[in-house]
Amino acid sequence: MIAVILRTATAKKHEALESLMFVNEMMNNSLSTADYKTLLTINYIIHQKLENKLANMLDNELALELEMNSRLKLHALEKDLAYWNIDNLTLPSLNFDLFVPEVNTAEILGALYVLEGATLGGNVIKKHILANPNFKNHEDGLNYYGVYGPELACKWKQFVTILNNRVKEKDYERCVNSANQTFENLIKLSKQLS
Repeated sequence: MIAVILRTATAKKHEALESLMFVNEMMNNSLSTADYKTLLTINYIIHQKLENKLANMLDNELALELEMNSRLKLHALEKDLAYWNIDNLTLPSLNFDLFVPEVNTAEILGALYVLEGATLGGNVIKKHILANPNFKNHEDGLNYYGVYGPELACKWKQFVTILNNRVKEKDYERCVNSANQTFENLIKLSKQLS
């Protein structure tokens, strides 16, 4: 099944990204608000550049199956930016060529695997951030990390089922490449903003 292959084939990129995204600081409750604002900025820029494009590339049947409108996260990121007084009009431009998948189901789902997977740890991350004294009384600025709330596990299982059903074996390589390139977008942006 492609979901298992993706987990293995993207592991190195995933680890590289985690090392740039303050994961240790989140888990040991030492994340600063400045670093959190950097995380928000990275996630906002990538979602702003990719989310609607990916959604619009899906055929109608697949978009309905995924309940794609309920998976859009840009609104949560916009709320967080507003809460932390980050003006999205003053954010930096990319200093690299953004990877955007072809209009191909396997490639689109590969890219979405990365964006959906980023929310998978969201509830755990949010709990750790809220336990951090730097974020006392700042729950209103943590919308992105709790975007699916109690539906998180259900939405992930639904996504993985659709991913496994829709990506045919002949397209596995395209799906994996798209996921790795989407991780690379985040890695490059993280390096640019750090």
